[in-house]
Amino acid sequence: MSIINLYLIDMSHASNTSGVDRYVSTLIGGLRDVVDIQVYWIHLRNDNTLLFPKEEKIGHYVKYSIPLPQQYNTVIAERFWIRKYNEQVYRLTKHLFEGKENCIIHLHTLNLIDLAVYIRELTGCKIITHLHCIPWKGLYNSNKKRFNKLYELTYTNKNKAEKPNSEIYVTNNCELQSYAAPDALICGTYCGIDFLNECIGNVTNNTFVIPNGGIDICDDLFRKYEKNSDENFNFLFVATVNESKGIFYILQALQLVQKKGYKVSLVIAGKHPPGFKKRIEQDYPTLNVTVLGLVGIEELKKLYIENDIGVIGSLQEQASYTGVEMSMFGMPIITTNVDGLDEMFTDEANALKVQTRFSSVFGLSVDVEMMAKKMIRLMNDKSLRTKIGQNARKLYEQRLSLELMINRTVDVYRKLIQK
Repeated sequence: MSIINLYLIDMSHASNTSGVDRYVSTLIGGLRDVVDIQVYWIHLRNDNTLLFPKEEKIGHYVKYSIPLPQQYNTVIAERFWIRKYNEQVYRLTKHLFEGKENCIIHLHTLNLIDLAVYIRELTGCKIITHLHCIPWKGLYNSNKKRFNKLYELTYTNKNKAEKPNSEIYVTNNCELQSYAAPDALICGTYCGIDFLNECIGNVTNNTFVIPNGGIDICDDLFRKYEKNSDENFNFLFVATVNESKGIFYILQALQLVQKKGYKVSLVIAGKHPPGFKKRIEQDYPTLNVTVLGLVGIEELKKLYIENDIGVIGSLQEQASYTGVEMSMFGMPIITTNVDGLDEMFTDEANALKVQTRFSSVFGLSVDVEMMAKKMIRLMNDKSLRTKIGQNARKLYEQRLSLELMINRTVDVYRKLIQK
């Protein structure tokens, strides 16, 4: 049996946690028992505590951490300096590639495509780009004006025959190459593939859709849905708090529910900006809201078990680990109908979906009144909560398990080596 040498390459910042970080760690864990794959994780990190490159043997994989330049955005804007940085990264990791066959780079950060291509030139390895998110959708948090312009052009354009220039969607100078240069491309959703085909065009013809999966951490499948509508219902929100996650639409919906005489509370678990807790106390003084910040896996398990209804208010979401985990625990879920969430869930079967709205004046928003009505429906209807929760667990088992994700991903690796 030929060994596949797999190099996971990504970039992260110490101050941020993301779904990509979660995916990479989940993938590494899932590959533990795949005996014909040797895993190397080349992790480029902007972290003041990482002053020098560091190589570690951790169980079944090797992790090589390399500091990023402090002014990385300046570096990637200059072809000369990005080439110099790539040369240094390869010089440091060259020994991981030397004398090895069947080498695959699985790239998780589009900005690093130049590095992957440089290594391919020297080693003959294969490259897989993984599209974890649709880059321009991230502009919702950083450049709302440009986001609204692209959203209107993409989704409300009356003349679909006029295909927009792909370059208007590009968020950095590496992006187009990351779609065209790899030997294969993996995307977590079909809407991601649709974006590439309809808006970009020049894409590798070797594409695969593999939904994110999660390791089953649910110890108790005997969830109870017994509450009556006059009892207090605990809603749960799990995400890094930013504008695109829709937390303030959720708070507004709960406020409407409370005004109709229902008892509700909300737990918010995830990193949040300074002053967030104080803002909630000032703007929503009558709501019972608990802000926890980042929590560990054991605390997160307790939250999924102890709270009654999960709510996802995202305005853009390619692949939601919160959705995977809420489904895993059989939570009744209310979610917006955007992007990958619309693909993941079926309305009235394994979740209740809430519409988003767009106007050229106000941009994209969540229908708060609809969300409040969905909340009240679940609170009033015990049988609906039971159906939605049990079907969500079935969704996890049939489509979102770690085993399925690993099997499909390994199949791509093996097909690529056989070519």
